[in-house]
Amino acid sequence: MATVAFVAVASLSLPALPASAAPSDFMYVADSDNGVVRVVDTSTDTVVGTPITVGSTPSGVAMLPDGTKAYVANAGGGGSVSVIDTAAGTVSSTIDVGAGATGIAVTPDGSKVYVTESGGTSVSVIATATDTVSTTITVGTAPLGVAISPDGDTAYVTNSGTDNVSVISTATDTVSTTVTVGDGPDGVAVTPNGAKAYVVNNIAGTVTVINTATNTVTGGPITVGAAPTDVAILPNGSKAYVANSGDDSVSVIDTTTDTVDTTITTNIGDAPVAVMATANGEKVYTANSGDGTASVIDTATDTASPTQLAIGGAPSSGATSPSQGDTVVTFQVTPTDGLTITVPDTATLSEAAPGGTATGQLGDVTVTDERSLADASWESTVYLSEDFTTTGGSPISGDAVTYTPGAPVAQTNGPFTAGTAGDLTNPRIAYSKTSGSGNNSVTWNPTLDVEVPVAAVAGTYTGTITHSVA
Repeated sequence: MATVAFVAVASLSLPALPASAAPSDFMYVADSDNGVVRVVDTSTDTVVGTPITVGSTPSGVAMLPDGTKAYVANAGGGGSVSVIDTAAGTVSSTIDVGAGATGIAVTPDGSKVYVTESGGTSVSVIATATDTVSTTITVGTAPLGVAISPDGDTAYVTNSGTDNVSVISTATDTVSTTVTVGDGPDGVAVTPNGAKAYVVNNIAGTVTVINTATNTVTGGPITVGAAPTDVAILPNGSKAYVANSGDDSVSVIDTTTDTVDTTITTNIGDAPVAVMATANGEKVYTANSGDGTASVIDTATDTASPTQLAIGGAPSSGATSPSQGDTVVTFQVTPTDGLTITVPDTATLSEAAPGGTATGQLGDVTVTDERSLADASWESTVYLSEDFTTTGGSPISGDAVTYTPGAPVAQTNGPFTAGTAGDLTNPRIAYSKTSGSGNNSVTWNPTLDVEVPVAAVAGTYTGTITHSVA
């Protein structure tokens, strides 16, 4: 008979892997002259990558809350919206809308995009799930600007031809009321708390403040610079920045008192037509259509940097990346167990006469690797740890014992390699795994042949075959 021992190896743990972080700190600026959008890294204030070709005369840009898409309103060519895949930096689709697509805004939940069509009297609504127009809303004449309330319930559309603002219920996509404002309303923005909407009146040179609870004008108009076109409010709601294209200035409004706190004239480029605040509120950018630049304003000091960004062409609008909080997520993958080998307790070979061969199979030998390793390599060896002996007879050693592993009886997550047949004078490879990863298992049923010497005495011979794995 043959008795068999086994050896086990301790288990290991895999290292944790960090989660991927979402991209942030970028601004997408439309160049209406060249039909492209350029990307600015706002952490370094440099233009990066290759310009992204969009439609004719891009005039408005808005981004999904998760930053995965940028929607660009193209005023030329009959009116369209280019959808930019921000990860790839390419246009994934183009959506036809009405003539003169100008203003564009995304709902806070990212489900809808509202596009003003200055060539007529309508606003197109795009469903972002399919990037198709779901409905068209009739508003005033020559709509330009659009902004969505923070709760997503209301859209405010400035109608430059009728000097009013259409208030749209986003639940029904219908106009609920109309508010009269100043002459030539253009840009519009809503405070982060949703209490006020600031409307820039281009011809009047003023800003109208709407109480959103009552949809009525509160106080008198705020006088700003010449030909104001756009307004942006800081994320904390403390200030509103107005781009004055007629005198190359930016008016800074204190939203608590609704008065102009300061006017920035130094280092503002030619004809600023759009203004954008970063998600952290530390910077405000102007798009200067007259000289192809962007001015960078430090909101802590309300001063513009002497160095302006060279955008090129005629920057007409832009959108900064949404606020994104990066959370590094860690998890531990633990092994089920270690690396083990199981063998039969006993095995009996065939009878043999002196000078003959005793033969037979040991039974199933199984290696189970549950360490969950990236490199799941192991090697199983076999040797005759105790010679075959009987009372009164000479020992039969390993040079007379041939071990043949044979083909796998069962296997999971191979490949596995069987060792070559040979004697057990020294330990030899029974089975091995030299490539692959993760948990795995293999079973084989080896054959043992023992050459019985001519001088052997009669009796029952017992030895020990030992398998190990490491």
